Amino acid sequence: MVKKTTLNEVGEMIRHVVKHMATKEDIAEVRKEMATKADITDVRGEVTTGFASIRKEMATKADIAGIMTELADIKQRLKAVERAVENHSGFSKEIDHAFERIVAIEKHLGIKQKVRA
Repeated sequence: MVKKTTLNEVGEMIRHVVKHMATKEDIAEVRKEMATKADITDVRGEVTTGFASIRKEMATKADIAGIMTELADIKQRLKAVERAVENHSGFSKEIDHAFERIVAIEKHLGIKQKVRA
């Protein structure tokens, strides 16, 4: 069943719309604050320029590939050094003992000791 709208209800609806609708002043205020086409064009230009300069500074795939190759070479050389010195780990104790003996000999001979770093 369809309900008929009364004149009072229509009047209330119109009052509600009038009460909540934007005025010319409201619209003028919004226009003062909103970006213009020129503003948007300026921002677009700044963004384009900004991205272009970032792209110039970014590493390329070739740059990264070169770095990866260099890192692989460094890793290979480090492993070679590790293999070369793995049998020398016991020598540090012997070297420390030799320094102790040298200090004792210098003391016995009256030689002034230089401060070691």
